[in-house]
Amino acid sequence: MKYYLDITLLPDAEASLGFLWFKIYQQIHLLLVENKVSAKDSVIAVSFPHYGDKAYPLGNKMRLLATSESQLTGLAVERWLSRFADYVHIKGIKAVPENVTQFACFKRWQYKSPNKLRLEVDKRAQYLAKKNNLPVMQVKERLLASIDSLDNASKLPFINLTSLSTDKTKPINDRRNFKLFIERELLSDGTPSNGMYTCYGLSRRDGSLHALVPWFD
Repeated sequence: MKYYLDITLLPDAEASLGFLWFKIYQQIHLLLVENKVSAKDSVIAVSFPHYGDKAYPLGNKMRLLATSESQLTGLAVERWLSRFADYVHIKGIKAVPENVTQFACFKRWQYKSPNKLRLEVDKRAQYLAKKNNLPVMQVKERLLASIDSLDNASKLPFINLTSLSTDKTKPINDRRNFKLFIERELLSDGTPSNGMYTCYGLSRRDGSLHALVPWFD
């Protein structure tokens, strides 16, 4: 990644930072889908320079990165975000600093609530019981005890989004909402980056397909 473009979110009394993340990131996702290079791959990465901010976990800035300046220019970010012109500040494209010594890997973290795990416990118990030649009820009791003891309240930053890949026949306002939890891993200079990015601009979780971004202010 050699070039980047910063988008700063500008909340006010009528539009909170969380609301703006929902609206702006949804548009960026659509933009990346429109410009994808295969069924599920994007060459554009998304970074969160203020990740871990105490006031708001994702901060107020989103960064798009690419290997060439033309890839970012071709996105026409200003046009995609024109409806939110009063709520974003889009800076010009710049070259990534040459002295970067750290990289970040942003990945989606699939979170299942305890309630959802309980709904799936019968199916899971049957699978494990058959696999390990154990009584189903014994396995189920162990699973339930494990679920009860877990503190699954994720503390990772997340963005509320609307699913655009399911329920395509429904109006957008009737589609499923979900939380996109985002995990960050910091890595030292020289770590290989083999994968492409998803259409959320994130790396896949497969370690052999890690897609990194330079980490700098």
